[in-house]
Amino acid sequence: MNYCGIDLASKASAICLMDGAGGIVREEEIPTDADGFRICLGGEEAMKCVVEASPLAEWAVQVLERLGHEAVIIDARRAKAVVCTKKKTDRVNARDLANMARTGWYTAVHRKSGAARELCTWLAARAGLVETANALNARIRGLLRAHGIKLGKVAEREFEMKVQAVVEAREPALAGALTPLLNLWRQSIDAAEVLRKEIKVRIRQDSVCRRLMSVPGVGPLTAAAYLATIDDPERFQRSDQVGAYLGLVPSVYQSGDIDYRGRITKEGDGLLRWLLVEAAHNLLSHTQRDCALKRWGERLEAQKGVGKARVAVARKLAVILHRLWITGETFDWQRV
Repeated sequence: MNYCGIDLASKASAICLMDGAGGIVREEEIPTDADGFRICLGGEEAMKCVVEASPLAEWAVQVLERLGHEAVIIDARRAKAVVCTKKKTDRVNARDLANMARTGWYTAVHRKSGAARELCTWLAARAGLVETANALNARIRGLLRAHGIKLGKVAEREFEMKVQAVVEAREPALAGALTPLLNLWRQSIDAAEVLRKEIKVRIRQDSVCRRLMSVPGVGPLTAAAYLATIDDPERFQRSDQVGAYLGLVPSVYQSGDIDYRGRITKEGDGLLRWLLVEAAHNLLSHTQRDCALKRWGERLEAQKGVGKARVAVARKLAVILHRLWITGETFDWQRV
């Protein structure tokens, strides 16, 4: 049986075929499209193919499976830990991946279901629109500051009117330059709201999301992101593993007498991690009803500060949401 390593890139991908003894059978660079894979690998006997996690990885493994091969997506960070070399080229990467396929020295990543990938796309599209709106907001404020105009704190719904009023009163000549930016800002905000409503409609009938939203602070976006990112809750043996999966646990450096715990690792999905921290903020700051989880967070807040308390509550929320998903229960307000 041969083994295949594929170093994916947007235009061309490096491919290495290796036999069971580690000898190189063939190396080639092919166009990164379905025809390129078919021409290069379509005539080969079934083999194990390894690709690193990337935006193209899921599409690539689907193409490989249609050609009759076994395909695995591996964790790129763990792959770097296995392969230590100062020489890095696409050909060398493909050889390393083929050797990993042969030896099994890799960590496979979870392949999301079609529904989860679709929901992730909706969430990422909305996040991109929000990021664009925030960038435009900052750009408009910066341009105004160059003329001595400081907007200060302004509610989102009042931002456009505030800018127009200030420009008209103090610097009318700037209106022609700022109006296109304000129009783009408004379009981004409106489009993001449309996507938010659509996501809410999509998950409204989902029983899992309804259970997740029974947790205080957890809204439709957080529930949807959790559903799309975790996808299959059974792949975690314990609920507390989810916190580490989402990068909400402290980094650790231990050697001899040194045992240092630093900032959180920030591994995993950044959008869900941010939404969980926002949910923790909402729980601690805006939830009026008495809640054992909130009291626990408030004690941490008094002992360790606001930032650490929010991260700790976010980690606890990640664990609780997984447990509710597994057991089919709803949130118990009196239980920590």
